[in-house]
Amino acid sequence: MNSSLSTGNSSQGILPELRTYRHIELGSAIMLSILSPVTVISNALLLTAIYRDPLKCFRTPMTYFVAGLAVVDLLTGAIVEPLFAIYYYMDFTDFKTPPGGAYQLLRRIAGIISTVTITMSFFIVLALSVCQYIAVTYPHQFKEIISKNRVLGFLTVSCVYITTFCMLQFTGIDHSTYLKLHLIIHPTLISVILVIVQIMLFTSFNRHLQHSNTLRKKSSLNHSIQKRASYKKRLSERQFTVMTLYLTAILLASASLHIIVLYIHLFKEPESDVENINIHIGLRISDLMLFIKVAVDIFIYAWRLPSYRRALRCTFFGNAAVARSSTYRKSSEYATAGQENGRRGPGTESATV
Repeated sequence: MNSSLSTGNSSQGILPELRTYRHIELGSAIMLSILSPVTVISNALLLTAIYRDPLKCFRTPMTYFVAGLAVVDLLTGAIVEPLFAIYYYMDFTDFKTPPGGAYQLLRRIAGIISTVTITMSFFIVLALSVCQYIAVTYPHQFKEIISKNRVLGFLTVSCVYITTFCMLQFTGIDHSTYLKLHLIIHPTLISVILVIVQIMLFTSFNRHLQHSNTLRKKSSLNHSIQKRASYKKRLSERQFTVMTLYLTAILLASASLHIIVLYIHLFKEPESDVENINIHIGLRISDLMLFIKVAVDIFIYAWRLPSYRRALRCTFFGNAAVARSSTYRKSSEYATAGQENGRRGPGTESATV
């Protein structure tokens, strides 16, 4: 994310492609100025709800992955996006002369931090996917395999590793070589592994749903409370699995264009100034897609995890508002569970409030 464009001027003046690139920089600066406060506020709300945990629903190892992703998104919105917005705006103000040394330093700092935060997003989503695969495929061994200390250890080691890797660029290694190593080892390799894990998770999840449906058809429960508890557990598992699938899909969709453009930028020598400018236009657009992904993460939580919405309401509006909301929610859930049980055949009880 820290590549810059050398000014390309034709003998007749400024290239039209360069004007387009500068206007894209201006548009990026405006978009980042909007995305930054949205990202910071939304992720701060998520972390507040997790920290206070008024409903005691975030006391699981998987929550630390969600919190870790919220922290890196928060850092991206609070530091990286404003710095890039400033640089892009200053670059737009003078079409012929690049920004001064202070702004180049801001761009370099933003590039280093973004490398750490975006790569950490890859690590966390990959770990979240693997853990969810274990939860779906090996539910009885999940608590033995995935623990709070192991999750925190993974997050710490990942952060130390990627930070150390970023320091390689200050050891005298060729910057282009460093960028190529990073591109191959992190975005490319992790994306390939993510695709494989998602296929395994999706397959296992569908097999789990079919197996659960078969068991429910063969068995009849005598107590509606057991039916409601079973339904709520299945619903929670589905919501978290689907959330993981959505997070991965959005990450891969936003990163794929960036990876492709980076390969062109790093491994192909531009044949003209116009081609070089077009490549950098692709880089700016792909960068913006990654920043949009950072802002969207939190809304996937809110969309797919009702527990987060209830905890957030309880944190800021008190238990009374949540109690009223929970009454309606439970009525809806139990009615749905009753409909599901009612489809099993005559003689089965319906869930009632």
